[in-house]
Amino acid sequence: MINIQEQPAVHTSLTETLASKIALWINKERDGEHIRYLKMKLGIETLLINTMKSVLVYGLALLFNMLLETLIVHATYYAVRRISFGLHASTSFRCSMISIMLFVGLPYICSYIMIGNDMVLITGLISAVLLYRYAPADTDKFPLLGAKRRKKLRMASVRTAVILTLIALLCPSHTVKTLMMTGMLLQIISILPVTYKILKRSVRNYEKYETDAVGRI
Repeated sequence: MINIQEQPAVHTSLTETLASKIALWINKERDGEHIRYLKMKLGIETLLINTMKSVLVYGLALLFNMLLETLIVHATYYAVRRISFGLHASTSFRCSMISIMLFVGLPYICSYIMIGNDMVLITGLISAVLLYRYAPADTDKFPLLGAKRRKKLRMASVRTAVILTLIALLCPSHTVKTLMMTGMLLQIISILPVTYKILKRSVRNYEKYETDAVGRI
């Protein structure tokens, strides 16, 4: 077994430092190897960051009496995002600020907007078409490899959009309809090539790896 010693970090965040300490302790208890420690550290750090963001976003939503509205937008957004993926903020701080704007500020505005079934249907159809065309969207740090996998995720994304649209059509509350369609559109924006271009991020990152693999054959 490789003996792991905690090295002094330079300019590390609080979450990274805490994740490192927890992973180091767990790995020592299990007498694990260095690679297991690194995987554990990454997983714990991701969990800590997401937990802190959730506490921040939902804490503010509760403070401004927007908990239900935030939950509806976030749930709809996540239902599509978990299978269509898309852009991520470049830093944890930016992600937190954007999350506050999108999941607290935007639902507050949307709570005063009422849309009918005609707009729900139009939004749902546009979302399904865009998901079929552009989902799943990967990033340079998380390329989605495998044509079969991408096709499966694409069709699952379209089905999810259709199901959410049907739910919104059947829902009697115009506010809920608006919030659900807002959550879906937020995710659609994160997969569009134009969004990638504006933020100067690369699209179809899987092509680089699959092309390299074919070239080595």
